[in-house]
Amino acid sequence: MLKFKGFSLFILCFTFLWAQNWFTDLNKAEKLAKKESKLILIYIYSDHCPYCHQVEGFVFGDEYVEKFLNKNFIVVSMNVNDDLVEDFGVFGTPTFIVYNPLNGKVLAKFFGSVDSETFLSLLTKLCNKSNLRRC
Repeated sequence: MLKFKGFSLFILCFTFLWAQNWFTDLNKAEKLAKKESKLILIYIYSDHCPYCHQVEGFVFGDEYVEKFLNKNFIVVSMNVNDDLVEDFGVFGTPTFIVYNPLNGKVLAKFFGSVDSETFLSLLTKLCNKSNLRRC
C-alpha cells in the first residue's frame, strides 16, 4: 500500500509540473527568462512535505495564480535535495525564491504555505519592483 501511495504521489507531482510548463533545469529557465524579460520563481519542495502539497493544490492550482505566473514568470521547480538548493540557503519547504536573471540577484525568498491571494500580492509587488515588466 505504501508503494502505491508513493507511486501515486510521483504521478501527481509529475502531472502537476508538466501541466504547468515548469522547468527543472535552472540554466535553461534562465536563458528563456532573459529572452522574454521575465523573473524566475524558484519553487523548492520536498516529496514528503504536506505544506508543499497544500501549496500545489490550492495556490498553484488557482487559475489566477496560474495565469499570472505564465504571463510574468518562468517557474523552476526544485527538490530540496537538489545540489543547487544549497546555493540559496534553503532551510525548509516549501520555499519560494524570486530571482532576477538579468543581474543574477535574489529579489526575495519566503518560506511556508500561503494562500493564493497573499501569494499573488507578494509576486505582484516583486514583479513591479523589478523594473523588468509591469504586472
